[in-house]
Amino acid sequence: MTDPERLVISRRKLLLAGAGGLVVAACGSSGPPGRAAPTTASTAAPVAGGLSLAPVFFPQQPAGVEVRLPLALADATGALVEESPAELSVRMGKADTGELGDPVVVERHDQDIPRAYFPFTTTFPEPGNWRIATDVEGEPAQIVVAALDRAQLPAVPVVGEQLISVPTPTVDDARGVDPICTEKPQCPLHATSLDAAIGADKAIALLIATPAYCQTAICGPVLDLLVARQPQFNEVVTMIHAEVYPNQAEAGRTTTDIVTAYGLPWEPSLFLALPDGTITNRLDYTFDDRELDQALAELVQ
Repeated sequence: MTDPERLVISRRKLLLAGAGGLVVAACGSSGPPGRAAPTTASTAAPVAGGLSLAPVFFPQQPAGVEVRLPLALADATGALVEESPAELSVRMGKADTGELGDPVVVERHDQDIPRAYFPFTTTFPEPGNWRIATDVEGEPAQIVVAALDRAQLPAVPVVGEQLISVPTPTVDDARGVDPICTEKPQCPLHATSLDAAIGADKAIALLIATPAYCQTAICGPVLDLLVARQPQFNEVVTMIHAEVYPNQAEAGRTTTDIVTAYGLPWEPSLFLALPDGTITNRLDYTFDDRELDQALAELVQ
């Protein structure tokens, strides 16, 4: 099996869209291409009352770098709850000690997207299993997350690193991708190739997403949010949308050049970068109006 095929299989096992909504499942023994398969995974942990924290992110996370972990509240069956509080007080600690750190307040985000989430940002100081816990009106909920050395994970560029210069399909050169956009009608973010945008005079917003095949049914909504902001930021930000699969026949089998180059086992992923390609922010899995507006404002300030 080729490396791109392994990556697609891992993606298809990872992201699920069912009656419960936007929930990420563990990918078992499937590992990223060219890497050893991780042996642990994020686990939603229902407690006495039946609530759990559902992970809306890749089941293993890197230690030693800041990560953004969208969380959701789920019931005992794993289905996302229909109503959630305006904020969560979240604490984190090593899973084997029982100790938790100071609380961090995380606001609910749900503007113009199908499901609410809570974007918890943290850094796992070292590899190991880490417990993230909260409570809702006295009812506890928690999740255990596996933090690994970055060498064991897909080499996706992080904040502070450089965008990988890859030609992306445009209306003038599809580069064998058909269609270049599975949004209907086709979105307008295919005028400039990524390799041409890096080093030019504008900041860059690169969204890798596949509206027609997205396993979480969130790729279309977040693409719409970005497209809606193009007129406002057109003079200062080059916005680029790149698809995950080269065509319908290859969906679920092989990926486009940019997905392979970036080592992405999930979608969607939004990279925000300075004109020279330095990444300033990365919004993975899901984001709403508020998070996007804040990220774009910080990019061009």
